[in-house]
Amino acid sequence: MTQLLILAAVFLGTVGVLIGGYLYVNRQRLSAADAAMRRLREREGNTPASARSIIRDANVSDLPALDRLLAGRGITSWIAEQIQRAGDNGTPGAFVLRVIVFTILGYLIGWIFRGSIVGLLGAVIGFMMPITLLRSKQRKRLSMFRDQLPDAIDMLVSAMKAGYSFQAAMKFIGEEVRDPLGPEFSRFYEEQRLGMEVRTALLALQGRIDSLDLKMFVTAVLIQRETGGNLSEVLGNIGTLMRERAALKADIETLTAESKLSARILSLLPVIVFILVNVISRDFMAPMLASQTGIAVLVGAAFSVMLGYWSMMKIADIDI
Repeated sequence: MTQLLILAAVFLGTVGVLIGGYLYVNRQRLSAADAAMRRLREREGNTPASARSIIRDANVSDLPALDRLLAGRGITSWIAEQIQRAGDNGTPGAFVLRVIVFTILGYLIGWIFRGSIVGLLGAVIGFMMPITLLRSKQRKRLSMFRDQLPDAIDMLVSAMKAGYSFQAAMKFIGEEVRDPLGPEFSRFYEEQRLGMEVRTALLALQGRIDSLDLKMFVTAVLIQRETGGNLSEVLGNIGTLMRERAALKADIETLTAESKLSARILSLLPVIVFILVNVISRDFMAPMLASQTGIAVLVGAAFSVMLGYWSMMKIADIDI
């Protein structure tokens, strides 16, 4: 425990020295930047919110060095897209920095307790934690969007039948529906109002939300704009189809719930047995934990359990 506290103090001290040195070396530029930001905030106070919302921050990180390293790279665009799909306001640079910090901390914690092999496992776990959290936020946001979309399409159809244009109806839904669907529809309206083609704005909306239901909606609208037809009737049929797909997906989730529960139980069982054996008879596991070979076997077993859990969950994940 003492070693852990010393290592944590050394780590925090090193980070503090690096940050302090950076601030001292760049103090003049940072002061000028702060002055410029104050002037911008003064002007921003007199600028309408609708005008401020169209200004984009082109930087991928608040740290100049990291911004130069990541700017213009394909991986940076992919990370920005994933962050956008999760509904996060962070930058790609902040996400990369978070992954690096968690990886280093995971390795240090594992290395302190059981050496470099466990440190490697800790580094992998630390590396995966921010990615897993981002994926979880994406799934949650996508699920909320899917639940909102059929009712939003019904509102869109009713507004168009009442005399609204398609763009005006999208604006109405964007103002009335809560996040995540409302802001996305409002963004579509603002983009096409500022000169972007409706087709391009719809495809951009489709790119931000990875949903098959939204792809059907966008495809129907684009085809109708090129070939003509009764858009209200087409969208009404699509809304009905979305509800039927949702009901079918719920039935599939019920049928596969047992397989997913089995995967979770089988994955947790080795961990629970290992902990119980250590609690009941610590001397029984001591030879394995004391040797590098035993540690390597445990790390390999942990990777095998994670791979098995991932495989079973993929088998039970039926997409429609």
